[in-house]
Amino acid sequence: MPLLCVYMSDCYVDSVCYLVIVCAICHREHQDMRLFSSNRNYSAEVNQCLQGVRDPVTEKSLPSSGRIDSLVVTENGDVTLALTATPQTVEADERLRYEAEQAILAIKKIGSVRVLLTAHSDQPMPSQAAGTRRVTKGENISSEGKPPPKAAPAARNETLQVPGIKNIIAVASAKGGVGKSTLSLNLAIALRNEGLKVGILDADVYGPSLPTMTNTVKASPARGEKDKIRPIEAFGLKLMSIGYISDVDAPMIWRGPIVMSAISQMLKDVEWGELDILIIDTPPGTGDAQLTLSQRISLSGAVIVSTPQEVALADVRRGVAMFRKTEVPVLGIVENMAYFEDPVSQNRTYLFGEGGARRMAEELSVPFLVEVPLVQAIREGGDTGEPVALDSAAANGVFTKLATEVLSRMGNETLPPAPEIVFE
Repeated sequence: MPLLCVYMSDCYVDSVCYLVIVCAICHREHQDMRLFSSNRNYSAEVNQCLQGVRDPVTEKSLPSSGRIDSLVVTENGDVTLALTATPQTVEADERLRYEAEQAILAIKKIGSVRVLLTAHSDQPMPSQAAGTRRVTKGENISSEGKPPPKAAPAARNETLQVPGIKNIIAVASAKGGVGKSTLSLNLAIALRNEGLKVGILDADVYGPSLPTMTNTVKASPARGEKDKIRPIEAFGLKLMSIGYISDVDAPMIWRGPIVMSAISQMLKDVEWGELDILIIDTPPGTGDAQLTLSQRISLSGAVIVSTPQEVALADVRRGVAMFRKTEVPVLGIVENMAYFEDPVSQNRTYLFGEGGARRMAEELSVPFLVEVPLVQAIREGGDTGEPVALDSAAANGVFTKLATEVLSRMGNETLPPAPEIVFE
């Protein structure tokens, strides 16, 4: 049975305007996303059927119109087609997308079909309208030398609300590889140990790790009421990840707006039920997906994960600044891989430096939550699908302490005054 999902997003990213309409996502069991040759030439069939679709602008066939941005056809006949469009011709472009979709679906025994519209604005930024100029450090980037209007913070007034979920916490890291996903899962379990109803959304679509860390790789979400998806359940948690609905070897070659579309659908199209807290394991970095997520979702707060060395701490500053500019309370900073303690002598070795995240927290005037040591059991728990926090006393009870710290700060945070965003 096909599952029809429609999502529209209008985002402005790095002077490029994307209008993304993701539609007609049809899922079939045992779909294979690997690109190999097949006895049946699905690619030729798709190209042939698109010859009958006319572009209203150029009056040419779709393959000859230059409107096809990308076309991927897999061994099993699964099709992903991206068409270029413009924000000024949304309705006409949507009709073209629909005609292309119907033409492909008419092919006998075709697999899943994804048809996307992406629109790129060729208009220059206001600062470029009067010609190119050098911008010095500390200068406001605008054509009149004035700060940009307060449009970005206002976007939080149009947040996505998820019925039944009382609080949503983002666990973020401005740099990848600092253990954010491991900490997200163990924090969720520690909160559950406190008697709370907890869910976790693995929003790292480029590298979903939740299925592996919970030993639910083979799990497949079922359809619930009103065509919503039922989350996977493990350890008393409700789980959702792109890893449950994509092939394990399939790369997610998605632009920022499409990533946000997928995250939004995993939020609003999943039967989360009644939850006290939903943990969102965000993608690493401070790019479009992270910024849009913090603007579009009503977050109760953010926990930032870092390691002690300067290379990681330089990005923590950017992460804190992003959440502050989008009016998301920063609940605190966690220093992961803080030290290694010899089990015999109990001497500590600070492999990545000592106290770097704590000093950064003090400098930025945000709470410092806990130090998470380098413990073999934490790594093993992630690999075997038995998270260490299932034993509340494991790893010196650090995740229990973290849960206590997070809960003590939730509800006590007040949003700062609406910031005036100035790009320097």
